[in-house]
Amino acid sequence: MNVGTPMTKPERRAVRLLAIAALCLVQGACDSEDEPEPEPQPQRCEASAVSCTEQSIDQLDLLTTVSTGEVREEGTTSGEFHTYVDARAGGLSPNQSYTYLSFTKDGLTRVSVDDQAALASTDWDIAFRRYVIRVNSGVSGPSCVTVAKAPEGTPFESVTSVDSSWEFRKETYFDATCQLVTDDSGIGAPEAVLGSYWSYEGCLAMTGNVFVVKLADGRHVKLTVTSYYDPAVQDTCDKTGSAPQPTGAAQIRVRWAFLP
Repeated sequence: MNVGTPMTKPERRAVRLLAIAALCLVQGACDSEDEPEPEPQPQRCEASAVSCTEQSIDQLDLLTTVSTGEVREEGTTSGEFHTYVDARAGGLSPNQSYTYLSFTKDGLTRVSVDDQAALASTDWDIAFRRYVIRVNSGVSGPSCVTVAKAPEGTPFESVTSVDSSWEFRKETYFDATCQLVTDDSGIGAPEAVLGSYWSYEGCLAMTGNVFVVKLADGRHVKLTVTSYYDPAVQDTCDKTGSAPQPTGAAQIRVRWAFLP
């Protein structure tokens, strides 16, 4: 283009576009033209085959009758749940399956599945029967639900985020040779990752331990078991090591909340 020669229309348009581009670089004025960043996708859980299923059916007495135990929310604190789970399953010699549940925004929701079908189901997160609480991972189920325990004495209210030092564990209460791994209670309980919610000195006393459960979609839930017996009986057990009759055993209450 010669000096003094009027610019053609295409030349004027090219100059204008160059000026706009320069302004964008200097002031960031064109940010509004950028495409929005995609929303993060939920973590994907790759279901895995469950080992030691025959041993689980035999030694954990896994049944094919779906539990009818009641599940209800008793809490009133905003953003927090206090869930009652009837884990009696027919009595000391259970004739019903574990009660299988999933964590939802509306509380713990029942998943209608029996024990043996649950070994191949990713629909449930946590299961209750008598004093045993299992999560869906490892030798317990095909999903990816894992658990970390906060340090002893940690108050429930103080757990507001996930500590990077915590070790999240799947269920490993059968070893590589499918031998049942029991806890140190002396009553032959499987060493489940939530097993330390209680201790045994004549009755099931609550330890107050706080756990963080990592769900298959990557969300986290903090929880503590507040009672195994009726609340008044549990209080006596915790203080004296003795549970007056009738105990209301295996009617569990769990305090829990989603973490941000």
